[in-house]
Amino acid sequence: MASIEKTRAVVEAGETYDGKIVPTTKAEIGRPVRIYDGATVQGSVYGETVAIESGTVEGSVMGSESVEFEGGTVQGEVGTDGKVVGSGMTVHGTVTGTRIRLKNAIVYGNVVGMDVILENCAVIGVVTAERKLTAQDSLCYTFKSYGETKLEQLSTVLPQAIVEGELELVTPVTVTGLGRLELGDGSMPTMDGEDLIEVEESTYLSLTPRILNLEKVTDRLDELEGVLQEVATATSAEEVPPAGALLETLGVDESQYPEVI
Repeated sequence: MASIEKTRAVVEAGETYDGKIVPTTKAEIGRPVRIYDGATVQGSVYGETVAIESGTVEGSVMGSESVEFEGGTVQGEVGTDGKVVGSGMTVHGTVTGTRIRLKNAIVYGNVVGMDVILENCAVIGVVTAERKLTAQDSLCYTFKSYGETKLEQLSTVLPQAIVEGELELVTPVTVTGLGRLELGDGSMPTMDGEDLIEVEESTYLSLTPRILNLEKVTDRLDELEGVLQEVATATSAEEVPPAGALLETLGVDESQYPEVI
């Protein structure tokens, strides 16, 4: 049976807790929350620390110090002033934190943090890192990095990203949402160090100077933005297609799907 006390909140494996787990008294603000395998919380969750072990939260998850995953699904936002870490989870909303480290994760929303590390992830949104971004074997709509950036086997849907700090490209970034553009050889387009451009005191990693048919690409970008907007405005997880179907709609080449899909 679920144990919701002043000093801690625990939802045991396989249980369903009908309601939200949020503080109602000052004494409850600092309690840890743990949701075990197969458990479901039918509401939002707030704790000093929140740990989800293959459970489901039908709402947002907020932790004042940390949110940690070992599998699990959140049908809302995930946020903390501290760290978000874990693997094997699905989040239907934006993930925010000071330090974010995700592995084998699917995020139907943005990822925003000071330090962001992604490994084998699919982010159907924008990844923003203020201080450090490391991404490996992952895909995102696009990214904004204002500090140190290291990328290896990263794919983006858009042909443009913001890169303000030091950039290490272990491999070029593959642009997969526009198909095989008219770049001369018909191959999947990629962006490398030669595609860094300065525009109004901002630095972009961009294919724009090499695209032969800008009007065609602009029309396609409008379509992609429309799909992303539908995901952002969905009122429930049931309204969002599975990741594979959504990436197909976005025009992402199957060769660029992370293993998590």
